[in-house]
Formats: sequence, C-alpha cells, structure tokens
Amino acid sequence: MDYLESLTNTVSNLTMYDVKDAFAKAKAVVMNYTEMEAKVREATNNDPWGASSSLMQEIAQGTFNFQHFNEIMPTIYKRFTEKEAYEWRQIYKALQLLEYLVKHGSERVVDDARTHLSMIKMLRNFHYVDEKTGKDQGING
Repeated sequence: MDYLESLTNTVSNLTMYDVKDAFAKAKAVVMNYTEMEAKVREATNNDPWGASSSLMQEIAQGTFNFQHFNEIMPTIYKRFTEKEAYEWRQIYKALQLLEYLVKHGSERVVDDARTHLSMIKMLRNFHYVDEKTGKDQGING
C-alpha cells in the first residue's frame, strides 16, 4: 500500500514539462540520437525559456571534438530547415545556440557557419504571426 501511495503522490506532482522531458528522453533513445544531438535538441526545444548556460557550454566544448562537431552542426542546421513556421521558437533557439557557439566554440564553427551563410541569411525574412491570436511572435512570445 505504501508503494501505491508513493506512486500516486509522485504522479500527482508531475508537471506538463516533466512529462515533455520524459517523452523527449524516450524519443532520443528510440531515434538513436547521439549524446550531442540530444543536447542540441534539448537546447533548441519548444519550451518558452532558453537553454541553460551549462548546457550551452557543454555543446560549445563538444565543438572542439571532431566527432561531436559533426553531430552538433548538422543538428542545428536541421532545426532551420525541418521546422514549420509555427515552430518558430526552435528556429530562434537554434540561432541563439549558433551565436553562442561562434563566440565560445571551436574556430571550425565560424568556418562551418560561413559555408551555410545563405541558409542563415534566408532567416532574415522569417516572420510568423500566430493564427489564433493574431500576435506577432518574437523574443518574448
């Protein structure tokens, strides 16, 4: 009986974000994401707050490792190209992460970003207005 009460208490204290986090972790296992791919996905998720500075620093450190670099950068670019406009927050957070990596990551990040400059420049024209509210979404959306 104590186990059932404990389980009930634990489940009743879960928030929507706890459930989303558990789902993201399960999806990472099922989709066979590497550790760095999972970290980039976490840093560029759809949550209404930014990635933690410790997570951004871990990803920046990963850019100094050749294998991790080749997992991190393509995952960021996928966030730009594989997202719909209503997923604007993930695109915006991918841009924030890229900016952080340019400043704090390997020099190869700058070189790689230069080769993808046309893709990045296309985002200058990105605009999204929420159809439900008519609100222009942005940094404080």
